[in-house]
Amino acid sequence: MKKMILLVGAVVLLVAAPAPANTSKTVTVDISAAGFVPANVNVQTGDIVVWMNKDTANHQVVCATCPFTSSVIPAGQTASFTFTKVGKFGVVDPLNKNKKGTVNVTAAPATLTIAAAPRTVNYGATTTVSGKVSTGQANQKVDILAQACGDNAAKAVANVTTAAGGTFTYQAQPTLNTIYQARVGAGNNAATSPAANVAVRPMLKLRRNASHRFSVQVIAAQSFVGKAVVFQRWVAKRHRWIRVKTVFLGARTAAATPVAGTTVSSVTFGARLRSHLSVRAVLASGQAGPCYVTAKSPTIRS
Repeated sequence: MKKMILLVGAVVLLVAAPAPANTSKTVTVDISAAGFVPANVNVQTGDIVVWMNKDTANHQVVCATCPFTSSVIPAGQTASFTFTKVGKFGVVDPLNKNKKGTVNVTAAPATLTIAAAPRTVNYGATTTVSGKVSTGQANQKVDILAQACGDNAAKAVANVTTAAGGTFTYQAQPTLNTIYQARVGAGNNAATSPAANVAVRPMLKLRRNASHRFSVQVIAAQSFVGKAVVFQRWVAKRHRWIRVKTVFLGARTAAATPVAGTTVSSVTFGARLRSHLSVRAVLASGQAGPCYVTAKSPTIRS
């Protein structure tokens, strides 16, 4: 006799795509009677330059093309400015014989955000993959990468163009649990987003064929032959679903659906139940995984 398979409610942990880390840096320039030390600094857009007065006299920082004019900086105090434009910017200290310095600003590498909504879909359904490129520019080409369960690496599945503000969207139809990323640029200049995980539920169909006779179909991109499905009924007095029996999928057929490669795994079985009870079928995570998550059929009447 086959061992009873206990249905354990499974919690699927999906990794929300985090925002890119703040990669800006702070560069400190000392001010003394000798001038700016170092006199020339190199930063990227978004970086901050802090001028520290290391002298006993007051000093000031003026950048006409930034534009930026600090207040008078007493001994031991600082002034700072965030550079957001690419270019070569001269700074002077008008309180110290117009001592000069230079800040060279280059473009920071692009970063991307990404998210998927919804993060769990039924087989055959779509999810919206969206994000933003930090440059904020429209008409940038963004590659959408996908790594389905069982694949060794991600591959490009689409190319989209950014809209105003650098935003992009893509309608994805994952057939297995899939990790999505976005990429902009190429070679050493390429930037790739964090991951957005999308989980997929197989489609379960429970049907009453005749009195005490039922059938279950599991529709997905892979066979579930040999996997266990738990047939349950609702007990109103206990406010819970209870197991009636466990059945094992035995037949496999191809399915004519809009989703290529769809497979139907099915089983027909008998169950002695009163009429008009609420019943359903459940494919637990241990049977659905690793490429799918727990799935439940719609409720029908016995």
